[in-house]
Amino acid sequence: MNFNVETYIPEDNKVRLVCNVVEKMNLEPILSTCSRRGRKPVVDPVTMLKILLFCYSEGIFTARSIEDFCIYDVRAHYLLEGHKAPDHSTINRFRNSLEDHTTELLTQFVEMLIEEGHIDLESIFIDGTKIESMAGRYTFVWRKSIEKNQQKLAERMIKELSLPEKSNLQEIIQTVQREFDHIRNTCKKEHIVFVYGIGKRKTQLQRDYEHYKEVLERFHAYREHLRILGVRNSYSKTDHDATFMRMKEDHMLNGQLKPAYNIQFASSGAFVIGVMGSQKSNDLHTMIPFFNQMMPRLGAYLDKAVLDAGYESVENYAYIDEHGLRAYIKPANYEKSKTKKVREDIGRKENMEYLEGEDAYLCKNGKKLIRMKDSVRRYDSGYEDTIRNYRCSECSGCPLSKQCIKSRKETEPTSKSIKFSPAFEAFRRQSHENITSEDGVIQRMNRSIQAEGQFSKLKDGLRYERFRHCSLKKIVSDITLMAMGINLNKLHSKILKQQKSVILYKKTA
Repeated sequence: MNFNVETYIPEDNKVRLVCNVVEKMNLEPILSTCSRRGRKPVVDPVTMLKILLFCYSEGIFTARSIEDFCIYDVRAHYLLEGHKAPDHSTINRFRNSLEDHTTELLTQFVEMLIEEGHIDLESIFIDGTKIESMAGRYTFVWRKSIEKNQQKLAERMIKELSLPEKSNLQEIIQTVQREFDHIRNTCKKEHIVFVYGIGKRKTQLQRDYEHYKEVLERFHAYREHLRILGVRNSYSKTDHDATFMRMKEDHMLNGQLKPAYNIQFASSGAFVIGVMGSQKSNDLHTMIPFFNQMMPRLGAYLDKAVLDAGYESVENYAYIDEHGLRAYIKPANYEKSKTKKVREDIGRKENMEYLEGEDAYLCKNGKKLIRMKDSVRRYDSGYEDTIRNYRCSECSGCPLSKQCIKSRKETEPTSKSIKFSPAFEAFRRQSHENITSEDGVIQRMNRSIQAEGQFSKLKDGLRYERFRHCSLKKIVSDITLMAMGINLNKLHSKILKQQKSVILYKKTA
Protein backbone atom coordinates (compact mmCIF):
# COMPACT_ATOMS: atom_id res chain seq x y z
CA MET A 1 0.00 0.00 0.00
CA ASN A 2 1.28 3.43 -0.95
CA PHE A 3 0.36 6.15 1.52
CA ASN A 4 1.91 9.38 2.75
CA VAL A 5 3.68 8.43 6.01
CA GLU A 6 4.39 12.08 6.77
CA THR A 7 0.82 12.50 7.95
CA TYR A 8 1.48 9.89 10.67
CA ILE A 9 4.57 11.70 12.06
CA PRO A 10 3.75 14.55 14.50
CA GLU A 11 5.50 17.87 14.01
CA ASP A 12 7.35 17.55 17.33
CA ASN A 13 8.50 13.96 16.76
CA LYS A 14 12.19 13.20 17.28
CA VAL A 15 12.55 11.77 13.78
CA ARG A 16 12.01 15.25 12.30
CA LEU A 17 14.67 16.64 14.66
CA VAL A 18 17.16 14.03 13.42
CA CYS A 19 16.50 15.11 9.82
CA ASN A 20 17.04 18.78 10.67
CA VAL A 21 20.32 18.09 12.52
CA VAL A 22 21.82 15.85 9.81
CA GLU A 23 20.81 18.19 6.97
CA LYS A 24 22.70 21.07 8.65
CA MET A 25 25.93 19.05 8.78
CA ASN A 26 28.74 19.15 6.24
CA LEU A 27 28.79 15.54 5.01
CA GLU A 28 31.19 15.96 2.07
CA PRO A 29 33.89 13.67 3.58
CA ILE A 30 31.33 10.88 4.08
CA LEU A 31 29.86 11.32 0.61
CA SER A 32 33.32 11.25 -0.99
CA THR A 33 34.21 8.08 0.94
CA CYS A 34 31.04 6.35 -0.27
CA SER A 35 31.52 7.52 -3.89
CA ARG A 36 35.06 6.03 -4.05
CA ARG A 37 33.63 2.53 -3.75
CA GLY A 38 32.64 2.63 -7.41
CA ARG A 39 28.99 1.62 -7.16
CA LYS A 40 25.83 3.47 -6.32
CA PRO A 41 24.72 2.84 -2.71
CA VAL A 42 21.40 1.14 -2.05
CA VAL A 43 20.37 3.99 0.25
CA ASP A 44 21.65 7.56 0.15
CA PRO A 45 24.47 8.04 2.78
CA VAL A 46 22.65 11.05 4.27
CA THR A 47 19.53 8.93 4.80
CA MET A 48 21.64 6.10 6.25
CA LEU A 49 23.18 8.51 8.77
CA LYS A 50 19.71 9.69 9.81
CA ILE A 51 18.61 6.07 10.34
CA LEU A 52 21.73 5.23 12.36
CA LEU A 53 21.48 8.26 14.66
CA PHE A 54 17.77 7.74 15.26
CA CYS A 55 18.23 4.02 15.99
CA TYR A 56 21.10 4.67 18.39
CA SER A 57 18.99 7.24 20.24
CA GLU A 58 16.30 4.58 20.62
CA GLY A 59 18.67 1.88 21.90
CA ILE A 60 18.76 -0.09 18.61
CA PHE A 61 22.38 -1.08 17.90
CA THR A 62 22.70 -4.36 16.01
CA ALA A 63 22.60 -4.35 12.21
CA ARG A 64 19.76 -6.89 12.06
CA SER A 65 17.59 -4.98 14.54
CA ILE A 66 18.19 -1.78 12.51
CA GLU A 67 17.18 -3.74 9.39
CA ASP A 68 13.91 -4.79 11.10
CA PHE A 69 13.31 -1.18 12.13
CA CYS A 70 13.71 -0.04 8.49
CA ILE A 71 11.21 -2.66 7.28
CA TYR A 72 8.44 -2.43 9.87
CA ASP A 73 8.59 1.02 11.52
CA VAL A 74 6.62 3.97 10.09
CA ARG A 75 9.33 6.40 11.24
CA ALA A 76 11.89 4.52 9.14
CA HIS A 77 9.60 4.81 6.09
CA TYR A 78 9.49 8.56 6.72
CA LEU A 79 13.32 8.67 6.72
CA LEU A 80 13.64 6.41 3.66
CA GLU A 81 11.20 8.55 1.61
CA GLY A 82 9.95 5.61 -0.42
CA HIS A 83 13.32 3.94 -1.03
CA LYS A 84 13.98 0.26 -0.38
CA ALA A 85 14.98 -0.64 3.17
CA PRO A 86 18.72 -1.52 3.48
CA ASP A 87 19.74 -4.98 4.66
CA HIS A 88 22.06 -5.68 7.61
CA SER A 89 25.22 -6.00 5.48
CA THR A 90 24.61 -2.58 3.88
CA ILE A 91 24.07 -1.07 7.33
CA ASN A 92 27.29 -2.63 8.62
CA ARG A 93 29.34 -1.42 5.63
CA PHE A 94 28.07 2.12 6.06
CA ARG A 95 28.74 2.05 9.80
CA ASN A 96 32.31 0.88 9.15
CA SER A 97 32.80 3.71 6.65
CA LEU A 98 32.05 6.25 9.42
CA GLU A 99 35.03 5.25 11.59
CA ASP A 100 37.15 8.24 10.52
CA HIS A 101 34.29 10.76 10.58
CA THR A 102 32.31 10.29 13.81
CA THR A 103 34.46 12.71 15.85
CA GLU A 104 33.92 15.43 13.25
CA LEU A 105 30.16 14.74 13.22
CA LEU A 106 30.02 15.12 17.01
CA THR A 107 32.00 18.37 16.78
CA GLN A 108 29.55 19.77 14.22
CA PHE A 109 26.64 18.77 16.46
CA VAL A 110 28.28 20.53 19.43
CA GLU A 111 28.84 23.68 17.35
CA MET A 112 25.12 23.69 16.46
CA LEU A 113 24.25 23.44 20.16
CA ILE A 114 26.57 26.36 20.93
CA GLU A 115 24.95 28.48 18.20
CA GLU A 116 21.47 27.66 19.54
CA GLY A 117 22.54 28.61 23.09
CA HIS A 118 22.09 25.15 24.62
CA ILE A 119 25.72 24.96 25.81
CA ASP A 120 28.44 27.54 26.39
CA LEU A 121 31.38 25.25 27.37
CA GLU A 122 32.29 27.52 30.27
CA SER A 123 32.47 24.39 32.43
CA ILE A 124 33.47 20.96 31.19
CA PHE A 125 32.72 17.86 33.28
CA ILE A 126 34.82 14.74 32.64
CA ASP A 127 34.35 11.19 33.90
CA GLY A 128 35.15 7.68 32.74
CA THR A 129 33.61 4.22 32.81
CA LYS A 130 34.74 0.75 31.78
CA ILE A 131 32.71 -1.13 29.17
CA GLU A 132 33.36 -4.79 28.42
CA SER A 133 34.71 -5.83 25.02
CA MET A 134 33.07 -8.50 22.90
CA ALA A 135 36.27 -10.57 23.30
CA GLY A 136 36.19 -13.86 25.18
CA ARG A 137 36.57 -13.46 28.93
CA TYR A 138 39.20 -16.21 29.18
CA THR A 139 41.38 -15.27 26.18
CA PHE A 140 43.93 -13.41 28.29
CA VAL A 141 47.66 -12.97 27.65
CA TRP A 142 49.64 -11.64 30.63
CA ARG A 143 52.92 -9.76 30.30
CA LYS A 144 54.48 -11.32 33.42
CA SER A 145 53.74 -14.82 32.19
CA ILE A 146 55.21 -14.12 28.74
CA GLU A 147 58.38 -12.54 30.16
CA LYS A 148 58.81 -15.37 32.66
CA ASN A 149 58.47 -18.11 30.03
CA GLN A 150 60.74 -16.24 27.62
CA GLN A 151 63.42 -15.94 30.32
CA LYS A 152 63.17 -19.65 31.19
CA LEU A 153 63.54 -20.66 27.54
CA ALA A 154 66.53 -18.34 27.11
CA GLU A 155 68.28 -19.81 30.19
CA ARG A 156 67.63 -23.32 28.88
CA MET A 157 69.17 -22.47 25.50
CA ILE A 158 72.24 -20.90 27.18
CA LYS A 159 72.95 -24.17 28.96
CA GLU A 160 72.11 -26.36 25.96
CA LEU A 161 74.25 -24.43 23.48
CA SER A 162 77.02 -23.56 26.00
CA LEU A 163 76.60 -19.82 25.50
CA PRO A 164 78.04 -17.12 27.81
CA GLU A 165 75.74 -16.49 30.77
CA LYS A 166 75.46 -12.78 29.93
CA SER A 167 74.21 -13.43 26.38
CA ASN A 168 71.25 -11.21 25.50
CA LEU A 169 68.03 -12.47 23.94
CA GLN A 170 68.94 -11.43 20.39
CA GLU A 171 72.24 -13.32 20.53
CA ILE A 172 70.48 -16.45 21.83
CA ILE A 173 67.88 -16.37 19.04
CA GLN A 174 70.57 -15.86 16.39
CA THR A 175 72.54 -18.84 17.74
CA VAL A 176 69.44 -21.06 17.75
CA GLN A 177 68.65 -19.91 14.19
CA ARG A 178 72.18 -20.83 13.00
CA GLU A 179 71.94 -24.25 14.66
CA PHE A 180 68.55 -24.83 13.07
CA ASP A 181 69.80 -23.76 9.60
CA HIS A 182 72.82 -26.07 9.93
CA ILE A 183 70.63 -29.10 10.82
CA ARG A 184 68.19 -28.31 8.01
CA ASN A 185 70.97 -28.10 5.43
CA THR A 186 72.47 -31.36 6.71
CA CYS A 187 69.11 -33.10 6.34
CA LYS A 188 68.86 -31.89 2.73
CA LYS A 189 72.38 -33.01 1.85
CA GLU A 190 71.92 -36.49 3.35
CA HIS A 191 68.41 -36.79 1.86
CA ILE A 192 66.90 -37.72 5.22
CA VAL A 193 63.19 -38.51 4.99
CA PHE A 194 61.19 -37.42 8.03
CA VAL A 195 58.80 -40.03 9.47
CA TYR A 196 55.71 -39.59 11.65
CA GLY A 197 53.19 -41.81 13.39
CA ILE A 198 53.13 -44.86 15.64
CA GLY A 199 55.87 -47.44 15.05
CA LYS A 200 58.15 -45.00 13.21
CA ARG A 201 61.57 -44.27 14.68
CA LYS A 202 62.85 -40.72 14.12
CA THR A 203 66.50 -40.07 13.41
CA GLN A 204 68.47 -37.83 15.77
CA LEU A 205 68.71 -35.18 13.07
CA GLN A 206 64.92 -35.12 12.72
CA ARG A 207 64.55 -34.82 16.49
CA ASP A 208 67.02 -31.92 16.59
CA TYR A 209 65.31 -30.25 13.61
CA GLU A 210 61.89 -30.40 15.29
CA HIS A 211 63.32 -29.29 18.65
CA TYR A 212 65.02 -26.14 17.35
CA LYS A 213 62.10 -25.34 15.09
CA GLU A 214 59.78 -25.40 18.12
CA VAL A 215 62.19 -23.21 20.13
CA LEU A 216 62.34 -20.61 17.34
CA GLU A 217 58.55 -20.60 17.02
CA ARG A 218 58.21 -20.02 20.76
CA PHE A 219 60.71 -17.15 20.69
CA HIS A 220 58.86 -15.54 17.77
CA ALA A 221 55.51 -16.05 19.54
CA TYR A 222 56.79 -14.38 22.72
CA ARG A 223 58.15 -11.46 20.69
CA GLU A 224 54.79 -11.04 18.93
CA HIS A 225 52.93 -11.12 22.25
CA LEU A 226 55.19 -8.38 23.65
CA ARG A 227 54.75 -6.30 20.47
CA ILE A 228 50.95 -6.44 20.82
CA LEU A 229 51.15 -5.67 24.56
CA GLY A 230 53.20 -2.50 24.07
CA VAL A 231 53.17 -0.79 27.48
CA ARG A 232 50.15 -2.76 28.70
CA ASN A 233 50.17 -5.70 31.11
CA SER A 234 47.54 -7.79 29.30
CA TYR A 235 45.51 -8.19 26.13
CA SER A 236 42.87 -10.49 24.68
CA LYS A 237 43.62 -13.03 21.95
CA THR A 238 40.29 -12.27 20.23
CA ASP A 239 40.53 -8.47 20.53
CA HIS A 240 44.14 -7.32 20.67
CA ASP A 241 43.22 -3.75 21.64
CA ALA A 242 41.21 -4.82 24.71
CA THR A 243 42.94 -4.74 28.11
CA PHE A 244 41.87 -6.81 31.11
CA MET A 245 40.38 -4.53 33.77
CA ARG A 246 38.47 -4.90 37.00
CA MET A 247 34.79 -4.19 36.37
CA LYS A 248 31.90 -3.17 38.62
CA GLU A 249 29.70 -5.68 36.78
CA ASP A 250 31.16 -8.88 38.23
CA HIS A 251 29.06 -11.87 37.15
CA MET A 252 31.16 -14.35 39.17
CA LEU A 253 31.45 -12.12 42.26
CA ASN A 254 35.15 -12.86 42.62
CA GLY A 255 36.71 -9.67 41.26
CA GLN A 256 37.90 -11.28 38.05
CA LEU A 257 39.40 -9.17 35.29
CA LYS A 258 37.55 -8.82 31.98
CA PRO A 259 38.62 -7.52 28.55
CA ALA A 260 37.38 -3.93 28.41
CA TYR A 261 38.00 -0.34 27.34
CA ASN A 262 38.05 2.80 29.48
CA ILE A 263 35.57 5.25 27.91
CA GLN A 264 35.87 8.96 28.72
CA PHE A 265 32.96 11.39 28.31
CA ALA A 266 33.20 15.18 28.46
CA SER A 267 29.88 16.89 29.22
CA SER A 268 28.61 20.44 29.31
CA GLY A 269 25.07 21.73 29.67
CA ALA A 270 23.86 18.08 30.00
CA PHE A 271 25.19 17.27 26.50
CA VAL A 272 28.15 15.05 25.58
CA ILE A 273 30.76 17.21 23.85
CA GLY A 274 33.71 14.80 23.64
CA VAL A 275 34.42 11.05 23.60
CA MET A 276 37.67 9.13 23.96
CA GLY A 277 38.52 5.45 24.30
CA SER A 278 41.56 4.34 26.29
CA GLN A 279 43.35 1.04 26.92
CA LYS A 280 44.44 2.21 30.38
CA SER A 281 42.28 1.16 33.31
CA ASN A 282 43.24 4.19 35.43
CA ASP A 283 41.58 7.55 34.71
CA LEU A 284 44.72 9.34 35.87
CA HIS A 285 46.55 8.83 32.56
CA THR A 286 43.60 9.63 30.28
CA MET A 287 43.08 13.33 31.00
CA ILE A 288 45.97 14.80 28.98
CA PRO A 289 45.30 12.73 25.80
CA PHE A 290 41.59 13.59 26.09
CA PHE A 291 42.27 17.33 26.36
CA ASN A 292 44.81 17.14 23.53
CA GLN A 293 42.02 15.70 21.40
CA MET A 294 39.49 18.41 22.37
CA MET A 295 41.61 21.56 22.64
CA PRO A 296 42.07 22.19 18.88
CA ARG A 297 38.28 22.02 18.39
CA LEU A 298 36.84 23.44 21.60
CA GLY A 299 39.74 25.06 23.45
CA ALA A 300 38.59 28.61 22.67
CA TYR A 301 35.38 28.07 24.68
CA LEU A 302 36.72 26.22 27.76
CA ASP A 303 37.26 27.89 31.14
CA LYS A 304 36.70 25.41 34.01
CA ALA A 305 37.81 21.77 34.10
CA VAL A 306 35.74 19.85 36.67
CA LEU A 307 36.95 16.33 37.46
CA ASP A 308 36.88 13.85 40.32
CA ALA A 309 39.76 12.73 42.55
CA GLY A 310 40.80 9.96 40.14
CA TYR A 311 42.38 12.56 37.83
CA GLU A 312 44.49 14.33 40.45
CA SER A 313 48.22 14.46 39.68
CA VAL A 314 50.81 17.19 39.37
CA GLU A 315 51.17 16.73 35.59
CA ASN A 316 47.39 17.01 35.12
CA TYR A 317 47.29 20.15 37.27
CA ALA A 318 50.20 21.63 35.31
CA TYR A 319 48.54 20.82 31.97
CA ILE A 320 45.30 22.56 33.00
CA ASP A 321 47.21 25.60 34.27
CA GLU A 322 49.38 25.76 31.14
CA HIS A 323 46.28 25.95 28.92
CA GLY A 324 44.72 28.78 30.92
CA LEU A 325 41.95 26.72 32.53
CA ARG A 326 40.80 26.65 36.16
CA ALA A 327 41.04 23.28 37.90
CA TYR A 328 38.07 22.05 39.94
CA ILE A 329 39.53 18.68 40.96
CA LYS A 330 38.54 17.14 44.25
CA PRO A 331 41.78 16.33 46.15
CA ALA A 332 42.27 12.63 46.87
CA ASN A 333 42.71 13.42 50.58
CA TYR A 334 39.70 15.75 50.78
CA GLU A 335 37.59 13.56 53.07
CA LYS A 336 40.49 12.05 54.97
CA SER A 337 42.04 15.45 55.80
CA LYS A 338 38.94 16.41 57.81
CA THR A 339 39.25 13.47 60.23
CA LYS A 340 40.56 13.81 63.78
CA LYS A 341 43.17 11.09 63.20
CA VAL A 342 44.88 13.10 60.45
CA ARG A 343 44.67 16.41 62.31
CA GLU A 344 46.42 14.90 65.35
CA ASP A 345 49.03 12.82 63.49
CA ILE A 346 52.38 14.24 64.67
CA GLY A 347 54.22 12.53 61.81
CA ARG A 348 52.50 14.61 59.11
CA LYS A 349 54.23 17.66 57.69
CA GLU A 350 51.09 19.76 58.09
CA ASN A 351 51.21 19.25 61.87
CA MET A 352 54.86 20.31 62.21
CA GLU A 353 56.20 23.84 62.59
CA TYR A 354 58.02 25.16 59.52
CA LEU A 355 61.16 27.24 60.21
CA GLU A 356 61.26 29.50 57.18
CA GLY A 357 64.66 31.04 57.93
CA GLU A 358 66.35 27.64 58.20
CA ASP A 359 64.14 25.88 55.63
CA ALA A 360 63.48 23.07 58.11
CA TYR A 361 60.62 21.45 59.97
CA LEU A 362 60.37 21.16 63.75
CA CYS A 363 58.83 17.94 65.05
CA LYS A 364 56.74 17.44 68.21
CA ASN A 365 59.86 16.57 70.22
CA GLY A 366 61.73 19.72 69.15
CA LYS A 367 64.03 17.99 66.65
CA LYS A 368 64.74 19.51 63.22
CA LEU A 369 64.16 17.87 59.84
CA ILE A 370 66.89 19.35 57.64
CA ARG A 371 66.42 19.80 53.89
CA MET A 372 68.47 17.34 51.85
CA LYS A 373 69.22 17.25 48.11
CA ASP A 374 66.16 17.66 45.89
CA SER A 375 65.22 14.93 43.40
CA VAL A 376 63.52 15.21 40.01
CA ARG A 377 60.68 12.97 38.88
CA ARG A 378 60.03 12.64 35.15
CA TYR A 379 56.59 11.63 33.88
CA ASP A 380 55.71 9.85 30.65
CA SER A 381 54.19 13.07 29.29
CA GLY A 382 57.60 14.77 29.58
CA TYR A 383 56.70 16.85 32.64
CA GLU A 384 59.44 17.16 35.28
CA ASP A 385 58.59 17.70 38.93
CA THR A 386 60.99 18.67 41.73
CA ILE A 387 60.66 16.66 44.96
CA ARG A 388 61.90 18.16 48.24
CA ASN A 389 63.46 15.84 50.82
CA TYR A 390 63.74 16.54 54.56
CA ARG A 391 65.35 14.21 57.11
CA CYS A 392 65.97 14.13 60.85
CA SER A 393 69.10 12.36 62.14
CA GLU A 394 68.20 12.58 65.85
CA CYS A 395 65.33 10.08 65.99
CA SER A 396 67.27 7.33 67.76
CA GLY A 397 65.86 6.86 71.26
CA CYS A 398 63.06 9.41 70.74
CA PRO A 399 60.01 8.49 72.88
CA LEU A 400 57.64 9.67 70.11
CA SER A 401 59.30 7.75 67.26
CA LYS A 402 56.62 5.05 67.10
CA GLN A 403 53.90 7.70 66.71
CA CYS A 404 55.94 9.83 64.32
CA ILE A 405 57.54 7.26 62.01
CA LYS A 406 55.20 4.96 60.12
CA SER A 407 57.47 2.18 58.85
CA ARG A 408 56.55 -1.21 57.44
CA LYS A 409 59.96 -2.68 58.26
CA GLU A 410 60.29 -5.05 61.19
CA THR A 411 63.39 -3.26 62.50
CA GLU A 412 62.87 -0.04 64.41
CA PRO A 413 63.34 3.00 62.11
CA THR A 414 66.15 5.36 63.02
CA SER A 415 65.26 8.52 61.09
CA LYS A 416 62.17 10.47 60.04
CA SER A 417 61.99 11.66 56.43
CA ILE A 418 59.49 13.78 54.49
CA LYS A 419 59.11 13.96 50.71
CA PHE A 420 56.70 16.23 48.85
CA SER A 421 56.24 18.24 45.66
CA PRO A 422 55.83 22.00 46.24
CA ALA A 423 54.21 22.42 42.82
CA PHE A 424 51.66 19.68 43.52
CA GLU A 425 50.77 21.12 46.91
CA ALA A 426 50.31 24.62 45.44
CA PHE A 427 48.05 23.25 42.69
CA ARG A 428 46.10 21.17 45.24
CA ARG A 429 45.60 24.19 47.52
CA GLN A 430 44.24 26.25 44.63
CA SER A 431 41.94 23.45 43.51
CA HIS A 432 40.70 23.01 47.09
CA GLU A 433 39.86 26.74 47.24
CA ASN A 434 38.04 26.45 43.92
CA ILE A 435 35.84 23.49 44.88
CA THR A 436 34.97 24.84 48.34
CA SER A 437 33.82 28.21 46.99
CA GLU A 438 30.13 28.82 46.34
CA ASP A 439 30.63 28.33 42.61
CA GLY A 440 32.82 25.27 43.24
CA VAL A 441 30.07 23.52 45.20
CA ILE A 442 27.71 24.00 42.25
CA GLN A 443 30.35 22.76 39.80
CA ARG A 444 31.00 19.60 41.84
CA MET A 445 27.28 18.91 42.10
CA ASN A 446 26.87 19.31 38.34
CA ARG A 447 29.81 17.00 37.69
CA SER A 448 28.05 14.25 39.62
CA ILE A 449 24.74 14.86 37.84
CA GLN A 450 25.95 15.56 34.31
CA ALA A 451 29.13 13.50 33.85
CA GLU A 452 27.97 10.40 35.71
CA GLY A 453 24.42 10.91 34.43
CA GLN A 454 25.57 10.35 30.84
CA PHE A 455 26.78 6.85 31.72
CA SER A 456 23.47 6.15 33.44
CA LYS A 457 21.66 7.09 30.22
CA LEU A 458 24.08 4.95 28.23
CA LYS A 459 23.99 1.78 30.33
CA ASP A 460 20.64 1.83 32.09
CA GLY A 461 18.56 3.99 29.75
CA LEU A 462 19.72 2.65 26.37
CA ARG A 463 21.00 -0.75 27.64
CA TYR A 464 24.44 -0.33 26.07
CA GLU A 465 26.40 -2.63 28.38
CA ARG A 466 28.93 -4.34 26.11
CA PHE A 467 30.70 -3.49 22.86
CA ARG A 468 29.72 -5.31 19.68
CA HIS A 469 32.91 -4.60 17.73
CA CYS A 470 36.63 -5.33 18.04
CA SER A 471 39.53 -2.80 17.95
CA LEU A 472 39.81 0.58 19.63
CA LYS A 473 38.99 2.51 16.46
CA LYS A 474 35.68 0.71 15.92
CA ILE A 475 34.49 0.99 19.53
CA VAL A 476 35.29 4.73 19.67
CA SER A 477 33.29 5.25 16.47
CA ASP A 478 30.39 3.27 17.91
CA ILE A 479 30.37 5.02 21.28
CA THR A 480 30.56 8.42 19.55
CA LEU A 481 27.37 7.57 17.63
CA MET A 482 25.84 6.62 20.99
CA ALA A 483 26.88 10.02 22.41
CA MET A 484 25.15 11.75 19.49
CA GLY A 485 22.05 9.64 20.18
CA ILE A 486 22.10 10.75 23.84
CA ASN A 487 22.44 14.38 22.70
CA LEU A 488 19.49 13.99 20.34
CA ASN A 489 17.33 12.69 23.18
CA LYS A 490 18.34 15.59 25.42
CA LEU A 491 17.80 18.19 22.70
CA HIS A 492 14.38 16.75 21.86
CA SER A 493 13.43 16.83 25.55
CA LYS A 494 14.50 20.48 25.86
CA ILE A 495 12.53 21.44 22.75
CA LEU A 496 9.38 19.75 24.09
CA LYS A 497 9.81 21.56 27.42
CA GLN A 498 10.69 24.81 25.61
CA GLN A 499 13.97 25.12 27.52
CA LYS A 500 16.47 27.36 25.74
CA SER A 501 19.00 28.23 28.45
CA VAL A 502 22.18 26.33 29.39
CA ILE A 503 21.46 23.63 31.97
CA LEU A 504 23.37 24.17 35.23
CA TYR A 505 21.73 22.67 38.30
CA LYS A 506 21.59 24.86 41.41
CA LYS A 507 21.56 23.93 45.08
CA THR A 508 18.09 23.59 46.56
CA ALA A 509 17.21 25.54 49.68
